[in-house]
Amino acid sequence: MLRIAIGVMHINNDKQNKFLFKILRHITWKKAVFFTLMFAVYYLMINYSDIGGAGLIKLSGGTKILDMEFGFSYDKALSMLTALNAEGRSFYLTRLLPLDFPFPFIYMLFFNGLIALNLKHASNVNRTKYLLLLPAFTMLSDWIENIGIIVSLKNYPDLPAWAVTTASVSGMLKTIFLICGIIAICALSLASAYGRFRKPA
Repeated sequence: MLRIAIGVMHINNDKQNKFLFKILRHITWKKAVFFTLMFAVYYLMINYSDIGGAGLIKLSGGTKILDMEFGFSYDKALSMLTALNAEGRSFYLTRLLPLDFPFPFIYMLFFNGLIALNLKHASNVNRTKYLLLLPAFTMLSDWIENIGIIVSLKNYPDLPAWAVTTASVSGMLKTIFLICGIIAICALSLASAYGRFRKPA
């Protein structure tokens, strides 16, 4: 049984490596620029347009939403959703969250593009290639957080405790993975720039 388990892990690891190296082979500056523009447009739309966060702020009088909190208790979640008022909760559920679902995939492409471009110039790519998983973990955490918030909104004011906990924990993981991804991009960019600077003319 142990040999079978080790064999399965080896196969899965090979598939993962092939997938990560495939990303590295196919990333180009043009694709990275396209992902960046797509991210910028969607970010502005979801945060500053009337169909996104700006619209919710107008309806709720500036009340914070659960997506923006780094963890929250059951009582805090209930208090924040109550403060949104009925119209705000409806907008949050039917407008903002559906708009927010594609966003994690878009910023995953954006961050993956930046990481992959820098990894192409890395000397120890066999180790650092796993940094490409950070945007995927961020995306999955964001989606799970959104599902927890949707369930909470649908059941307001009787919020299911599991949905609140799921949204809170997933939101914290999303933030942690996102910060790690930004640090990775900065570190790789500096390492890449230093490597190019050190190359003889």
